Amino acid sequence: MLPLRGGHCPFTNDELELTMGKLRILMLGWEDQPVLNGGVGKACFHLAESLTNEVELTLIVPQAEGQAYSQRTNVVGLNDLDLAAVTQAPVTKSYERFAKTYRVPANLFPYENEDEYYVKEALAKEAALQEGETLAEQPNETAPEVPRPQPEIAIATGPRGTLNFEVIQFARFAARLASHKEIDVVYAHDWMTFLAGIEIKNQRKVPLVLHVHSLTFDRQVAQPWGWVYELEAKAMQQADLILAVSERTAHMIATRYGVSKSKIKVVYNGSSENSLAPMVPAHAKQVIFLGRLVPQKGPLQFIRVAKCVHRKDPEVQFVVTGHGPLWEEAQQLTKKLDLEEVVSFKGFLPAEEAKEMLRESSVFCLPAVSEPFGLAAVEATQAGIPVVISRQTGAAEVLPSAYLSDAQDTEGLADHILELLNDNALRTRAVQANQAALKDLTWKAASEQVYQALLSVAKPAQD
Repeated sequence: MLPLRGGHCPFTNDELELTMGKLRILMLGWEDQPVLNGGVGKACFHLAESLTNEVELTLIVPQAEGQAYSQRTNVVGLNDLDLAAVTQAPVTKSYERFAKTYRVPANLFPYENEDEYYVKEALAKEAALQEGETLAEQPNETAPEVPRPQPEIAIATGPRGTLNFEVIQFARFAARLASHKEIDVVYAHDWMTFLAGIEIKNQRKVPLVLHVHSLTFDRQVAQPWGWVYELEAKAMQQADLILAVSERTAHMIATRYGVSKSKIKVVYNGSSENSLAPMVPAHAKQVIFLGRLVPQKGPLQFIRVAKCVHRKDPEVQFVVTGHGPLWEEAQQLTKKLDLEEVVSFKGFLPAEEAKEMLRESSVFCLPAVSEPFGLAAVEATQAGIPVVISRQTGAAEVLPSAYLSDAQDTEGLADHILELLNDNALRTRAVQANQAALKDLTWKAASEQVYQALLSVAKPAQD
């Protein structure tokens, strides 16, 4: 059994028993409500919450606040475990084969590039752990006692609100935990969990379903190749089914990774039911950007769009909500373009404060360079404001009255914003049409599609 630091086991004896008539799903996520940074965490939370009505669900995440979920969900946060005491059940191990590629320096941040984090830190801990295990396996009465190193899940915190965990360590301990539980399907969300998903599939001989919320071709616009790409490609080759958040992402998976279209299914992100607010009046003339300040989201392009709008209407204000590696560069560009009086930076905001900021704005703008979906556009629609987004944003597939221009077309995006600010009838039609589209685009509907997908690949129950 697997003791918690408090002396308890994350899996009870009853949980180790098969639940008759229910699919047993092991879900691998990266964030847990209320510890959320991006859209992946939000999607995982809502899907897990809905799936508990259909399946026996266990969710493994690096850091958990399990009270946010239904009691039917077994949430295991590696931060709550005594990792040195987590043992491997007797199954064939294959993790080390892929680990050979870890010797290549790579960025292990889940969402963005960070210069201060290098894989050598993970490798040092990996070497220390292996050394400790070797010494433990070969006791010597004359040798001095060597303390067994305590494995770690490294957490990087800061004003961004971003959580960073070691993907390698997560894969090791998630697989060890999974070796103690009966499962029918392993369900992994985004590249941070793919290594764990591969290992569990190979150990337990169960189907692997990947849910792709973002690809390295989205996140690393200028340099899409490297360790993460190789991991994504390997996982997609081994996966039994791949769920994509948009047709745009599905097409990219097929063309960039050579995956058969028959193995890909599109499941759009959802929205909360009964959460549509009335249209926000345009008197404020405030345009908002909501998202991480990373290249794929286009925050610098938002500043350039602001300049185009400002030349034609100096009264319009702009708000940048979010944080990320482009924070300082965005502020420098604002100063360079002489927009300091009209552009304000709010930083990372908790969910309720972000919603309030949306309600105080008149138009939402996301000039993303490559955005698989864009939950913020849905949240803006729910808040009652029209959306101006790039054609490279997946949410355009589900918001019929989103105003679209190419990400590089700053004048076109600016014209859409001015048109919406100056025509209330147009605003009303746009918001109402988009809100009507969201009525069927719920998390409950998305989870039902996921459930059917998981059911389609599940292996027959063993006797």
